[in-house]
Amino acid sequence: MKQQGVEIESEGTQAPQTRVRRDIIVTVSIVLIGCLAVLRDPDRAFEWLAGHKEVQIDEFLTAVVIIGAGFAIFSWRRWTDLSRQVAEYKRLQGELSAVNREASLLSETDDLLQSCLSSEEAYKIIIRHLEIQFPAISGAVFAIGDAADNADLVASWGQPAIKQHFAIRDCWGLRRGRVNISLSSDARLACTHIGHALPVYAMCVPMMAQGETLGVLYLDTGPDQSKGRPFTDTQERTIKTLTEHLALAVANLNLRETLRTQAIRDPLTGLFNRRYMEESLDREFRRALRKESPLAILMVDIDHFKRLNDSHGHEAGDAVLRELAKIFQTQLCAEDIASRYGGEEFVLILPEADLTAATECAERLRAAIQAMQIQHYGQILKGISLSAGLACFPQHGKTVDILMRAADAALYRAKENGRDRVEAA
Repeated sequence: MKQQGVEIESEGTQAPQTRVRRDIIVTVSIVLIGCLAVLRDPDRAFEWLAGHKEVQIDEFLTAVVIIGAGFAIFSWRRWTDLSRQVAEYKRLQGELSAVNREASLLSETDDLLQSCLSSEEAYKIIIRHLEIQFPAISGAVFAIGDAADNADLVASWGQPAIKQHFAIRDCWGLRRGRVNISLSSDARLACTHIGHALPVYAMCVPMMAQGETLGVLYLDTGPDQSKGRPFTDTQERTIKTLTEHLALAVANLNLRETLRTQAIRDPLTGLFNRRYMEESLDREFRRALRKESPLAILMVDIDHFKRLNDSHGHEAGDAVLRELAKIFQTQLCAEDIASRYGGEEFVLILPEADLTAATECAERLRAAIQAMQIQHYGQILKGISLSAGLACFPQHGKTVDILMRAADAALYRAKENGRDRVEAA
């Protein structure tokens, strides 16, 4: 930015500096020519002076006036050139200062975007930047949903004339993948997601990063603004740059969240995986030990799951696992942790639950599993049940390993006693 400003200043002052050098060269040349003429033939010069010693006073005054007029014209020309040079320098200095301020604010915004932990923080930072630079402009940020066919409002400021939800096909900017400008004076190409009160000037800037369209940044002037473009070319480039930085930050945050989810979630059921369960169990056990509160571990296994896979196929087994995960998510408390331990086995961690509360929770889950009906390719899968083994801290063990072994032994005892039942350690 600074180099660009210095370049502009050099180009603006080049013409006046050239004229000054040219006039100095002409003046020095005339003086040198006169001196050379006198030095070459001094006798002739003295004779010319002697022959004109009788010049009348009016002729002398005329010569003085001509010479004075010449000097006046020369001085006026120099003054106008210097005035233009000073005015151009001040203008370029002002532009350079504005570019430096804009570059400093853009650098600060970019640093903040790199430090964001969520997309919501990134949206707030962009809004702050736009409000500082364009206080009279309203706007909104829209993110494309999971279905990839709708855009939803995630942040806004001012009073933008736009709907809160719209289809991607309603925005020319998203459809074309480039900036689209709508004017009230020519509403034929206006985006249909804009409200009925069409603003004088509206801009849709798609948010694109890593080959993916993430949303759109919308700006408008409102219906009461004077006609014309509210942004210069430089400001429009700044808005595009901001949108690119925002899209890149959101893409990185989404990628980070995806990797985090893949690291702790089971891809089939959406429950936590075994690694996360072990870390959570260790953390909850230390908390229970510190607070002297109970902790329950429930190990669950689907009865005759291999027979189900052999009779209806693995897709039916996957459907049962997904439905079971939904029951866990709806029946358990928010602080409870449900995880897929492996295959058709699950481990549920129930913080601050004693033996009575944990048994009631297990029986409630068992009844919900018995009542569920899964339709798979026109067939209803019935007769699904589960067996569960229960172990509680502190009565069934004083360490995590002992509790897990106790819950596992209780699960095997439930299977040996006829399945479809809950056994405590």
